[in-house]
Amino acid sequence: MAISRSQINSVKDFALRTILLGMLDQHLVVGNALGISVLAPTNSPQQPASAPPPLAAFTVSGANGAFNIAITNPAQSINKTLYHELSYSSQASFVGGSGVTTLPSFTTTKLSVPAPGVTAFWRLRSSYDQNDWNQYQVLPRAISAGLQSSAASEAATVLNQTNYASVDSVSAGSTANVRVYGKAGPNTQYPSVKGAAETILPSATIINVPLSSEQVVGYDGENYQVRGTLPEVLEDSSTPIGAVSVVGGGAVTLPTITPIEVSGGILGYNVTSGGSGLTEDVIITIVGSGVGATAGAQTIVGGVLKSVAPGNAGTGYGSGTTCTVAGGTFSGSTGGGQNIGGNGGRLVVNDGTIGA
Repeated sequence: MAISRSQINSVKDFALRTILLGMLDQHLVVGNALGISVLAPTNSPQQPASAPPPLAAFTVSGANGAFNIAITNPAQSINKTLYHELSYSSQASFVGGSGVTTLPSFTTTKLSVPAPGVTAFWRLRSSYDQNDWNQYQVLPRAISAGLQSSAASEAATVLNQTNYASVDSVSAGSTANVRVYGKAGPNTQYPSVKGAAETILPSATIINVPLSSEQVVGYDGENYQVRGTLPEVLEDSSTPIGAVSVVGGGAVTLPTITPIEVSGGILGYNVTSGGSGLTEDVIITIVGSGVGATAGAQTIVGGVLKSVAPGNAGTGYGSGTTCTVAGGTFSGSTGGGQNIGGNGGRLVVNDGTIGA
């Protein structure tokens, strides 16, 4: 059992009692310096005493959506296991448990904590036994972790990516087909780059896509899929390919147009019926004996053709000249990665770039 001061004071011999008390004081000084109780036998159930360690220095910096912590242990703790506890809060006072995040204790001196967009105050305390802790050190100002950038992402993640695909759509009656293809045109492959790795991906046609919709295309390694938003294709198992504004739908009634012929030239156009449901300029073909006539700009309001401006008059047309009308349905817009390169390793959607 351990020797106590009260036991020594019970010794009758004054000289012996004085010697024992002096020895006890010396042992206590040594024990406090070492952080242990040198008078407790090794088989004793008594837990060794552990004084809190001296304060450790620490710094916190933020970049690319993470906090980076560096700790310098005190010289007195060399060759000892030193436990650290870090916590952070949006308040400098660290008042309110719900607003304080405490990390599990650790023994390393460098730590990275992912927290995109978080700005926080930080504090640190240390212990030899995870029971007796020294006082908190609080950094004087809040640190911002910033936002994660695609350039900071590890290679082979979807954010560090360049697609060289074209994505467009064509009408297929009551629905549309979305096409994915390479620089050489439909039904050709294209490269996809993730980090330093390049993969050749196949072309595809996605059928039964809703008309007049905005779609984002993803590839899971076997199949292409369309989703309504970009986050829906940002999964670990999916590669985002591009976005597309799908061709318009609805019933279209084509307008009727009569050319105005004067002295063999077409000087204007009379819109005898404006039609309905138009989402794009109609295609006007002039049918007659002459050559060179073209229609000018069209004015469409609420799906109805209001007017057609004169274009080139041409020559050699007669009184029997007519116009045929086709189209009138939005053909869709191209999206996807830049297939001529140069987007700096970022994912590009709906940028309208088409390779030569």
